[in-house]
Amino acid sequence: MELVEIRELEGPNLFLLEPAIKVEVHTDALATGAAVAPHPFAATSGAPTDVEEVARLLREALVVAGEPDRPVTVVHMESQGNYSVVFPWSDRRVARALGRMASQFVETNHVDLDALAAEIHLIRDTKPGESDRPAMIHDEQRSAITIAVTGTNGKTTTTRLLAHIFHEAGLCVGWSCSSGVYIQGEEVLSGDYSGPRGAERVLTDPEVEVAVIETARGGILLRGVVCQSVDVSVFTNISADHLDLQGVHTVEGLAWAKGVITRITREEGYAVLNAADPLVMDATRDIVAQKFLVARDDQAPELVRHGAAGGLVMTVVDGIVTLIETGIRTPVLRVDEIPVTLGGAAGFMIENALFAAAGALAAGATLAHVRDGLRSFQNTPEMNPGRLNIFERNGARIIVDFAHNEAGLVALLDFARSICREPGRVIAVIGTAGDRTNASLIEIGRLATLGSDYIIAKNTTRYLRGRTPDELMGLYLQGIRSGQNVPYETSENELTGVLRALEIARPGDVIVVMAHEYVAGITALFAE
Repeated sequence: MELVEIRELEGPNLFLLEPAIKVEVHTDALATGAAVAPHPFAATSGAPTDVEEVARLLREALVVAGEPDRPVTVVHMESQGNYSVVFPWSDRRVARALGRMASQFVETNHVDLDALAAEIHLIRDTKPGESDRPAMIHDEQRSAITIAVTGTNGKTTTTRLLAHIFHEAGLCVGWSCSSGVYIQGEEVLSGDYSGPRGAERVLTDPEVEVAVIETARGGILLRGVVCQSVDVSVFTNISADHLDLQGVHTVEGLAWAKGVITRITREEGYAVLNAADPLVMDATRDIVAQKFLVARDDQAPELVRHGAAGGLVMTVVDGIVTLIETGIRTPVLRVDEIPVTLGGAAGFMIENALFAAAGALAAGATLAHVRDGLRSFQNTPEMNPGRLNIFERNGARIIVDFAHNEAGLVALLDFARSICREPGRVIAVIGTAGDRTNASLIEIGRLATLGSDYIIAKNTTRYLRGRTPDELMGLYLQGIRSGQNVPYETSENELTGVLRALEIARPGDVIVVMAHEYVAGITALFAE
């Protein structure tokens, strides 16, 4: 048996809806007959004997520490042969002492519980300081209405739309997302703050009345969610992205990880869910919050069943965003009146608008607030930077978007094709961060050949994430060569790729850019 890691989770997490210590181990021993788990990362019985010994020891250690009521749970991870032994904590000093003891046991198969008791006694002689407590914000410590947004694609636009709706309604709004942290529209932190640090900055601001927090996978797995509960959660979709990281290898496991925010949604609150995504629905079957289902297709089976049972539904009926409550239909706004949808041509933006409308209503906005917000929010670099920003140069259109995975690229290429008229071409500038599987990076190259007429594969320096530039480019090219016969070339980075695309573009062409590193620089090209 080998120790994989000991991790302090500061808030609700993959395993427990409270701060937890995870002791992850790897063993080659066979399980003793574990039952089929009801969901990924569920507590397991029949773990290998050596893993059960770690759990038994931690139960004894918790008794020694004066915390006999804290449960110890064994979880079979998705990594082959890995198990996590998990227990809740409230004093970091004690938790770390127990973690050190578990580590010693895994390495030596021996511990001295009397020595542990003496160490705990010394710890208890002094009161814990603020840094000794979990960083989780308890319900009594937050006053803002809190909306958490998660999913694979659409999180940032949905977050910005929600913030805009409440800002237009006259409330003080704070939001955190992949581009920064904002209080009343003013950027207070710049960078990717879709994790606990960004949420903490928003939730601890005394002026904020409505907090909208984008909640990405990484923060949940590495630190846990920063708050004890939320009032509304929004779960947009799930597709293969960031797999084989932090022990998550399947889309089912990814859905369960992101679904933490729905499991901490208050019972009287709402979870806004994508009724057309089976992974989202399966991961949220047993949540205690009320469900508010969303789908672009008003005949999606889950949506129809929920609506028939009197549940809240947001969908599109005859080109109109429509709220259905207890079977009664209320028109909200025509799709072609919502600027982000570009007249209804951008299907994925219609979905983002539906999620934002449902999330806002669930959090207390009026229909008038929703209509005003949806009408006035646009895909401009000022309001929604890097998300379906469209520019024009010499008769060619350029679409700059954060598409960063296969599903995002397909949606972007489909939209580009829908607005490209013969004899115009679709020119794709492709590339993403290195923390994807080989298969995912190869597939991005292949998919580009199916939806474009010319490809520029761009490299990265900022988002290599463990790969070399040659390795990353090699995977894109492998995918391109395995697809349809489409001309291609490579470029040093995102900005040089766009400049090259502009150089070869003709009137009528549509250039699509998977933009992550140089969004501001690309935008500046057209501002000039």
